[in-house]
Amino acid sequence: MKVIRAILFVINIILAIGLLLTTLAPVVAPSQSILPSLLAFGYLPMLAANVLMVVIWLIMGKWQFLLSAAAIAVRWGFVGLFMQVGGTSTIPDREEHPQMVTLMSYNLHNLKGPEIQPDISDNYALQFLDLVREYQPDIMCLQEYQSPSKMHLTDSLILLGYNHYNGAHGSSTSPSGTTVFSRIPITYVKKIDQQKLLVELMLNDNLFRVCCIHMDSYAFDGADLEEIEKLRHGKMENLNDSTLRKHRTLDKVKETILKHESEWQEKIKPVITESTVPILLAGDFNDIPSSWLYAQVSKHLDDTYRDKGFGMCHTYSGGSEHWLPLGHNWLPQFRIDMVFHSKEFRTLSYKRLKAPLSDHYPVITSLELTQ
Repeated sequence: MKVIRAILFVINIILAIGLLLTTLAPVVAPSQSILPSLLAFGYLPMLAANVLMVVIWLIMGKWQFLLSAAAIAVRWGFVGLFMQVGGTSTIPDREEHPQMVTLMSYNLHNLKGPEIQPDISDNYALQFLDLVREYQPDIMCLQEYQSPSKMHLTDSLILLGYNHYNGAHGSSTSPSGTTVFSRIPITYVKKIDQQKLLVELMLNDNLFRVCCIHMDSYAFDGADLEEIEKLRHGKMENLNDSTLRKHRTLDKVKETILKHESEWQEKIKPVITESTVPILLAGDFNDIPSSWLYAQVSKHLDDTYRDKGFGMCHTYSGGSEHWLPLGHNWLPQFRIDMVFHSKEFRTLSYKRLKAPLSDHYPVITSLELTQ
């Protein structure tokens, strides 16, 4: 029994240290050290493992439960990034909130569906139009938007009242990219790059801005997904090949996190800090709430999910089954699609819509312009 307790204690120390190290992610820039940013992805598993250790020690009646309990207490503040209570998903009456704006953010995955099925993109486009008709957002921040080959989606959205738009919104011959559709008049447009778009809008004689972004993707391919699936199940047929693939996949993650830092510093932060009018920042961040990037954005803007979200929320559906021989999704399901607002806005509602049209889920939030 003493040997078992000693082994558990060593494991407990490792888990507690691992949880505490995730504290460094928001404060250590990836360019200084990439390790905290990588450890941030393990926050929830580390938290769950430490909760389990507390339960085990309590059942055994041992003081060692304090080790994990202390680590959990230090990191408890991050729970709100992943789980909220007391929010609402009900969009209020517009007559009671004349300065209200509803915004949908959605990575459409080029209307190829969650499993990359390009031959049925027109069907997904029709389903997307049904979604728009149901929720009728004032503004849509769309990433990986491209009109399908047969159906003129942009024209259909115009007929629904979205006759103010800009970005990669053309036909099948135009590139995929970030696009903003709006029922509210757009008075100014700035294309930061192909994946980032800033628009200024006029609501009842009040100007505000929306910055729609798509941060750099990890771009895992089929080989990456299959190899990580093997590693998860301990199946390494060729150690050298597996090691090379593991390093290749890890390098992709590190390179993307570093790109996010430069994207924030050089392209997004100036837009936020230099804005002289209220601003919303929405899109696919390709990063998680416990990351350095999220911490930087949160220094300037508030997260609508933290304002009015309810329950645990993920917006990435976990990868494509198309790649996986075992027929299930392996990728962690994180909240990487977000909407932030400046202090002049007040969040009225937040909802994650479980629409099976993409490998992402859309979020829709209503905000009131208070100043």
